[in-house]
Amino acid sequence: PHPLKVCSGRVAVVLGIGSSVFEANMPFPYDANYKAEDVVGLVAAIAPHWKTPADQVPDLDVAKLFETLKRVAGQVRKVEKYETVDKDMQALLAMATATPWFSEEQMTEIDEWLEEVASPEEEDWMKNFPEDETQQAVLEGLRAHSANVTIDKVGKAIQVEYEGGNYGQGRHDGSVRISDEDIRIYDSRYPGKHLVSHDELPSSPDDLKWCLQSSNWDYGWDEEEG
Repeated sequence: PHPLKVCSGRVAVVLGIGSSVFEANMPFPYDANYKAEDVVGLVAAIAPHWKTPADQVPDLDVAKLFETLKRVAGQVRKVEKYETVDKDMQALLAMATATPWFSEEQMTEIDEWLEEVASPEEEDWMKNFPEDETQQAVLEGLRAHSANVTIDKVGKAIQVEYEGGNYGQGRHDGSVRISDEDIRIYDSRYPGKHLVSHDELPSSPDDLKWCLQSSNWDYGWDEEEG
């Protein structure tokens, strides 16, 4: 069969799921769970009717279908490492949100599930920065006397407070902050501003040490200060 293009207003997904044939009156698997055959079964049940008014679709119970989609989307959230987009699940939710069957509130929830399914977890870069090695990188990179590492897993940032460091402007106390956005040096002598690295984000403590010794830095201002 020809691929079926599904447009939800936010996404366009082309369905070509294996050799599945969408029959006109496939029953809705309301007991479906998050497994390949169940997801494909839901797509196959919805596809022939996706632009048909709800009251004209055989066997359609909108409330039950919504709860089924909610259960399956919830099971996706519980996948320990969801790192690759599940195209079949993405197609299912894109098709569901393109139907005229659901209320505005339900559509909003389905769109949120679709966004989650289309956004797999990014690799955890923080695991590449063991505390001891990160401490050593700052000690050597800034020739600091001491350093203390704090790992904020919730905020996804690593803060290293140091004493007696020097990035080329004299010895001082301060901190290095590493996030998935940038690397910053906060010099206690200059409250309200910081240095931002313009090199590529480091992927290891060795890279961090190299960045700290690089001259490719510029000043930035803290948001609360201006």
